[in-house]
Amino acid sequence: MIKRLIVPVFVLWEKIYSWIYRIRIVENSPYKLLRIAIHPYRGEPLPLEENTYVQPGDYVAELHISNIAIARGKVGSVTVASDIHLLPLFREELRNLARLIRQDKLDPRVKALWGVTLFGPGVRRLGFLVRPLPAGKNTARLRGWMRFLRWVFSPPTAKKPSKTSTARQPMEFWISTQQFIEKYKD
Repeated sequence: MIKRLIVPVFVLWEKIYSWIYRIRIVENSPYKLLRIAIHPYRGEPLPLEENTYVQPGDYVAELHISNIAIARGKVGSVTVASDIHLLPLFREELRNLARLIRQDKLDPRVKALWGVTLFGPGVRRLGFLVRPLPAGKNTARLRGWMRFLRWVFSPPTAKKPSKTSTARQPMEFWISTQQFIEKYKD
């Protein structure tokens, strides 16, 4: 009951947050699941794969999942009953993004793709380098917030999360654009 009352509030919040931070659905997105925001990297120099680093000021594409698309419970022809059902859909979304990069339809300054997730094992399967976030209050708050959003936007068709799923910690994931387009060739 309470979830039905707060979902519209968080749908509105998601739209406002996306507008403020210029997060948009990836062009030609087959399922409208993958969203992106492009901005300069502000962290410490970060090694990716062999001889590739992201330096402060390099442009990165921050990837986001569309909570609104998942909340519907059906994405394309797939009924979302668990996180694993989304993996093939995300592979298609990522192939589309790689195609856009190869066709120079994404900002050419983007050196890497990154994001934060509670689904480290799944993101690793998609070819990303996954790193734990440093322990501390910010990471604990982020974990709580991400778990709350997962609850708010979980579709009615979703199974109850497993104990291992609820124990997951936030992880950041990275891949250089070069390695990304190699991995997601048509």
